[in-house]
Amino acid sequence: MSQENYTQYDYPPPGYQGWQQYQEPPQPKGLGIAAMIVGIVALVLSFIPLLGLISFVLGPLALILGIFGLVKNNGKPQAITGIITGALSFIVVLIGTLIFGAAVSSMDDSGQASIEDATELEAAEEQAEEAGEVAEAQEEEAEPVEAQVAGDPGSRTNPYEAGETVSNDEWEVTINGITRDADDAINAENQFSDPAPEGSSYALIDVTMTYLGDESEMPVFATDVAYVTAGGETLSAYETVAIAPDAFDSLRELYNGGTEQGNIVIAIPDEDEGTLRVRLGFLGREDHFYVAE
Repeated sequence: MSQENYTQYDYPPPGYQGWQQYQEPPQPKGLGIAAMIVGIVALVLSFIPLLGLISFVLGPLALILGIFGLVKNNGKPQAITGIITGALSFIVVLIGTLIFGAAVSSMDDSGQASIEDATELEAAEEQAEEAGEVAEAQEEEAEPVEAQVAGDPGSRTNPYEAGETVSNDEWEVTINGITRDADDAINAENQFSDPAPEGSSYALIDVTMTYLGDESEMPVFATDVAYVTAGGETLSAYETVAIAPDAFDSLRELYNGGTEQGNIVIAIPDEDEGTLRVRLGFLGREDHFYVAE
C-alpha cells in the first residue's frame, strides 16, 4: 500500500498541464500620450501668428503632464517627447512675441517722430502766413524811406559787412553772418521743408535783434530781413516754408532790453550777387543793406 502511495505522488495525474507562466499586466501610458499630443500641438501652433499665443498655455501643460508621466512611469517615452515639444513651443512663442513687440515699438516711435515733424511744419506755415500778412500790410501803409543816399555806408552800392549793427529808436539789429547753400542743413532739421525753387538754394541768415522801446513788441511788426537780387527783386523768408536750425522767432514778444537771436531762411538764386536788406520801423522806415556772402 505504501508503494502505491509513492507511485501516486511521484507522477502527476493524467491531464495535468503543469504551472502556467505568470504574465505582468501592461503598464498604463495615458499621461505620457497626453503630454506628447499636447506638446506636438503646442509646437505646431507656436509658429502661427496670433494662434501661437495658445502655446503659452499648451506648452507648460505638456511639460506638467510629461513630468507626471515620468514620475509615475506612465508612458515614459511619450512623456519625454511631451516635455521636449512643450518646452520648445514655449520658447518659440516667447521669442516671437518679443520680436513682434520690438517691431511695434519701433513703428510707434517712427510714427510719433513723423507726427512731431508734421506738427512743427504746420506751425511754421501758420507763422509764415501771419508774418506775410504783416509784411503786406506794411507795404501798403507807406513807401520805404532809405536812410542813405547812393554810395553811403549801408547802401546797396556800399553794403555793410556782417557784424555791423544798425538801429532806430526802438530796435537794434545785427547781421552776424550768412551761410549759403544750406539746403542739407534745412533738410536735416525737418524733412518736410519745401525744397528751394529751381535755380536757387537756401541761405541761413544769423540775426540778432534787441528791443529798445518802452512797452513791448514783436520783431515781426517793426523789422524785416529780406534779400534783394542784383536785378532789384526782393525775396523774403515767407515765400517758402522751411524750418531753420536754431530758427529766429519773429513772434516772440520782447520788452526793453529783450533780445532774440537765430537763423532766418531765404531761398537765393544761385550765383546772384545781391544784398541783404534790414528794414526798421513800421511807418517811417529805414533800409540798411549788408553783403550777402
